[in-house]
Amino acid sequence: MGPERPRPGALGVVEEEMLRRGWRGVFFGNLLVALTELAYIFIDYRVFLGALLLPVLRLLHVLWVLGVLGVLFARRSRLTPRLIHGGFAAATVPFLPIFALAEYFMAGSGLIWVPMTGHRLVMLAMGVLAPTGLWLGGGLIASFALEAAVLWFALGLGGHPGVRSPWEPWVTLVYGGVALAILAYRVRSQNIELKLREVRAEAEALERLARLFIAVRDATNTPLQTLELSIALLRQRSPGSEPTIAAMERAVHRIRSLTQRLGSMDPLLVWREGDESFDADAMLRHLEEDLARELERRRH
Repeated sequence: MGPERPRPGALGVVEEEMLRRGWRGVFFGNLLVALTELAYIFIDYRVFLGALLLPVLRLLHVLWVLGVLGVLFARRSRLTPRLIHGGFAAATVPFLPIFALAEYFMAGSGLIWVPMTGHRLVMLAMGVLAPTGLWLGGGLIASFALEAAVLWFALGLGGHPGVRSPWEPWVTLVYGGVALAILAYRVRSQNIELKLREVRAEAEALERLARLFIAVRDATNTPLQTLELSIALLRQRSPGSEPTIAAMERAVHRIRSLTQRLGSMDPLLVWREGDESFDADAMLRHLEEDLARELERRRH
């Protein structure tokens, strides 16, 4: 049983994993938008007594989001930050005119309602699902919060008889602040995770290098011993070859010194059960295979 086979370094796959995580969040967010809008098509149709403008806009939004989902699914093996950010923005930006129209129609409907409910829900969803970057998510959250405040004062909702929310628009702004705090916490957590992964990848790379050095040192021990014995026999059988023998001894001594210096990498190794039967040839073979896989991955 030999030492644990070294794992490929993680630095090359961290970015890919972050992209896949962002893709999953955006894909789920778009799917949630489509399902929510489908439900609101029937809600708006019932609330506005058959008026078709809002239901049609929501239906168009659903079709648009389904198209975005198709693009995200088709490009899942060729992810880029632009694709992920664009897919998220494409699903959420249409909410701005839809919400504005919904509040306008509700203000003229004579019904009792709690305004800005959609703004609050979408901002919280963005705080949880937005790609981890403050520029996109923070900008979208600020846009929804600003629209809510503008609608409140532009439609005169503070004095509207149907409004039952005396704390607006401040409650909606608080929701926006909470959503921003959630997003900022996610961004900070991801940055910490990335730094930890980088440190771990560097430690793994150093350990692999140390194992390579130790494998080279151990693989040269037997040939060096053979050379030393051969030099001793040559000195006994051919005393006249002393200059040649001395040159050979100096060369062997230099190689021996080099292999001893390779032993300075020992503290970097984490020795595990079975390492006492260290197989230098097997370790070199494993390292060569790992290197070949890494080169193949980078080509693609």
